Amino acid sequence: MSEITVGVSTAGEAGRRSVEWAAERAAARGFRLRLVHVVDTAIEATGDAELLLAVHTKAEESLAAAQQLAERLAPGLEIVVDLQQGQPVEVFERLSHQADLLVVGSDWHGGRRPSRRGVHSLRIAAASHAPVAVIPDVDVSARRGVAVGIDGSPEGARALAFAVAEASRSGEPLIAVHAWDIAVMVGGEYGYGVAMIGTDELGNAAEEVLDEALSGVLREHPEVDVVRRVIAGDPVAALVDEATEAKLLVVGSHGRGALARFLLGSVSHGVLAHLEAPTVVVR
Repeated sequence: MSEITVGVSTAGEAGRRSVEWAAERAAARGFRLRLVHVVDTAIEATGDAELLLAVHTKAEESLAAAQQLAERLAPGLEIVVDLQQGQPVEVFERLSHQADLLVVGSDWHGGRRPSRRGVHSLRIAAASHAPVAVIPDVDVSARRGVAVGIDGSPEGARALAFAVAEASRSGEPLIAVHAWDIAVMVGGEYGYGVAMIGTDELGNAAEEVLDEALSGVLREHPEVDVVRRVIAGDPVAALVDEATEAKLLVVGSHGRGALARFLLGSVSHGVLAHLEAPTVVVR
């Protein structure tokens, strides 16, 4: 059965929001919801039996509270409660093989210094084999739109497909963003392999990238209202700006090579380091 897996935290508003976000989408899609809490092996390594018992008790209480919250939001939702022990990044990497979507909470947003939980969300997003939604402690109830970064790459196409499905399901407008600047385009993540051409030509090429990416969307999903954004500037800054007004941001990850499972591309890492809305990273 299709499944959304969500990491359950023992504390923090972002943890509660991540459970709500995951439960609502699992119910809307007819998916099972897996609630996971990981007791770090570092606790066991202390050899303190009393501490380990207290940590397990707190974890079980957090899972029970998360289950009650999910059941209240989505009566009838199939829920699996899963208490794991291990290194959190390794556990979620393993679980991501069987998940359609992995959801984690983070208190890293707005350029603020992250706690350990914020850093874990970046590492989990880099290691996951499934799309990862990182949910900050941000109220987006008054916002509109599903923003998505488009760059003409296969990863960008997969991000667009995810964003279109979400916009269609929720009735939100799709905000398609393509940002270009010369420093990035010459050998960077949005690279065209072109050096000395005029800015007008670059702007026209950027428009063409966006038009080509959206042509199939407009044909196959006429119900989705599409807003185009072609921006001359840093892609991270452009996407972060859009995220401040959107309900959701979707980006593709360009982590590559032997270290791909430990690294995110510069754009996806950048938007997670300035988390202004729930953000989905699609490989």
